Amino acid sequence: MPIWKITSKGPIKVQETKLKHEKLLEENLEDWIIADPSILGEPLLIIGRQVIIPDVKDRLDILALDPQGNAVIIELKRGKLKDPVDIQALRYASYISKWRFEDFENQARLYLRKEGEEFNFNELYEQFCADAGIDEVPDINSDQRLIIVGSEVKDKLGSVALWLREHNIDIKVIEVEVYREGDTIFVQPRTIIPLPVSKFAYTGRGSRGEGQPWITDGKTWHLEKRCSPKTKEILLKLDDLIRDNFEVDGPRWNQKFYVAYRVGNYNWLAIKTFSSALRLEILVKANIFNQSELARRLNIQEFDKDESFAEKLGLPSSVMIQNRNEFTDRIILRIKEGFDLENKAFIDFLKEAYKAFPKL
Repeated sequence: MPIWKITSKGPIKVQETKLKHEKLLEENLEDWIIADPSILGEPLLIIGRQVIIPDVKDRLDILALDPQGNAVIIELKRGKLKDPVDIQALRYASYISKWRFEDFENQARLYLRKEGEEFNFNELYEQFCADAGIDEVPDINSDQRLIIVGSEVKDKLGSVALWLREHNIDIKVIEVEVYREGDTIFVQPRTIIPLPVSKFAYTGRGSRGEGQPWITDGKTWHLEKRCSPKTKEILLKLDDLIRDNFEVDGPRWNQKFYVAYRVGNYNWLAIKTFSSALRLEILVKANIFNQSELARRLNIQEFDKDESFAEKLGLPSSVMIQNRNEFTDRIILRIKEGFDLENKAFIDFLKEAYKAFPKL
């Protein structure tokens, strides 16, 4: 779609050109994205440029994180986008999928040239998430995404990208249109895959569930998309335990980030789903439970809201009690693999927490 300049003589079409005609290189594309990642249409935290993958010596163009905790592999091409760029990007994603938290921390330190203990990657990522409007900081590298950027998408790449999306691989393809007026270059990135959704798509519809899989099939969304095989197994066992022992309305699967169990018209228990852990948030009357005593009873550790993101990630199963107001507390249990759901102490605690629900 052309760009028009409005003058006193009427609209004048700005001349379209090509990156190669302007003698612009892939590194120029990199410069623009590094300077302002939102040029790709979303918030991204850049943590690497020309990242060398250990052992295999492959080099990916840009590595970033998004506010959902995904690792984002960005591959750039000055000319037409064609294979094998798709296979190349998939190969890079497979490498990055094996990275641990400290790998991302070391990469960010290297990229930002931060030396010594003063560099706090946790605070950097937490602030990035907060700026993006994310209250609950997600686990890093919960999944991997691909963004491929170039001047023209070839049919082969478009077909492969659509097939990958149909098979739940998050790939985004962006075409960059370039215009020139005098000495000024204009760049217009356009997302080709996936196709943009019209803001009028739901106008006149009675239901807005389409396009929101947690509404249309929340159980599959949480078990297959949010959980790993390990946390899926824990969630299914926990669901059986809750429904067998308590009179609750649930599970309610239709929330994006959590599964709810209600008593009356209020959530007693919300289970936030992640690939590495389940986060149980239980509403109880104030001052019924003591955090240290509860940690001892359940044989788990305590964590504090002031601890860093990495410290929370590094803990095994753990507990914290937050005071909400003079009437209620919220007990937060972070359950990981190895936590014994059939332990009598845990079941007894849940029964006490159920009786301590403020609405009973």
